[in-house]
Amino acid sequence: MQNKKLANLIIKMANEDQKIRFDALKAKNNKKAGLKILKIDKKNTTKAKEIIKRYNWPTFDFIGKRASKSFWLIIQHADLDVKFQDKCLKLLKKAVKKKQAFPKTEAYLTDRVLVNLGKKQKFGTQFIRKNNKLIPRAIIDKKNVNKRRKAYDLDTLEENIKQMQK
Repeated sequence: MQNKKLANLIIKMANEDQKIRFDALKAKNNKKAGLKILKIDKKNTTKAKEIIKRYNWPTFDFIGKRASKSFWLIIQHADLDVKFQDKCLKLLKKAVKKKQAFPKTEAYLTDRVLVNLGKKQKFGTQFIRKNNKLIPRAIIDKKNVNKRRKAYDLDTLEENIKQMQK
């Protein structure tokens, strides 16, 4: 790992992201909780843009596996700037090809970008609540989704649905 300071910053950002999201699940005031999530997402997206501009995609060799996965999480939640998410997806794909990022994160970000662009997802990683149940959003070529998922180290769609519904 070359940049421990950056790694620590990214992990701290991701931890804040997760804390606010988990707190929101228990919140009595959904609107207030939603605003907190929005605020952290904006803050983290701004910082992520600076990181991308300065370092490109932060790889395993550069910041370590944990921090690299944490950076993906921040980008995954940068929904207010889909153009930036898409730019990051292209950089992440290059890192995955060089075995410098997890294939799983590429699958998740691919689906996130597609869904945010109003398109069908490829891997079935993005869910929506319907009748008090979480179900996958629309999937391209659903018949072959598990083949695609396997290639990216993901469980089957059926296993993922069970996990999400727990």
